[in-house]
Amino acid sequence: MHTTPAEPATEAGPPTLISPVTPIASRRLRTDTVSWGPMHGAPTRARKRLLPIPPGEPEKPLVLHDSWAIVVAAALVAAAVLASVVWISAHIEVDPVLHMAALFVHLASLVLGFGGVLIADYLVLVWISGRSTLAEAIRGAERLHLPIWAGLAGLVASGAFLEPNLTSVLTRTKLGLVLVLTINGLQALILSRHIAHSNTAHLPPRLTVWGVATATISQVCWWGAVWIGFWNAEH
Repeated sequence: MHTTPAEPATEAGPPTLISPVTPIASRRLRTDTVSWGPMHGAPTRARKRLLPIPPGEPEKPLVLHDSWAIVVAAALVAAAVLASVVWISAHIEVDPVLHMAALFVHLASLVLGFGGVLIADYLVLVWISGRSTLAEAIRGAERLHLPIWAGLAGLVASGAFLEPNLTSVLTRTKLGLVLVLTINGLQALILSRHIAHSNTAHLPPRLTVWGVATATISQVCWWGAVWIGFWNAEH
């Protein structure tokens, strides 16, 4: 008869031990789900945004530095522009004020264009000496394309008002150097693209020879044109 009241106490015991544990486990589960769920999803979305070209889509259309045909067409246009400048210089009357202004633009363009070329070549020398990476040298040289081309255009345009002696052999040589310099700069755009897409630690021999030849032609044309311009001014 005394065992009957003890049975409810025995049955009530287990719920008092289990009930405090259940809310704690549920809170831990909800905390883990809220805190770790977004963190696993964020890197996946970030990686998808970093893809340059979505899978299954074609690459962008060819531009100037992707096609030799476009480079050849641009070289023909540059030759036509240079011929037009020569024709203008032979049929225009230049007063002293215009001559002085053209000389100022000519010298400023020389500093801008030739200075950019020297800096680009210096960045390449820094990479060759092991003090920078190839990617750093390429990025630095690409930022100099605009001032180099702007300087070259300024030299050609202002030269039409400097009354060049077109019968002189040196003047004709200078015009030839400017044309070669322009064509060399156009093909250098394709070279820069090939170097940028090279995944090797060292450049392949073909790209190395190509780069050395491009830099040599650039330096010879720039220094030759500067020396002829100085010689003509003194004589």
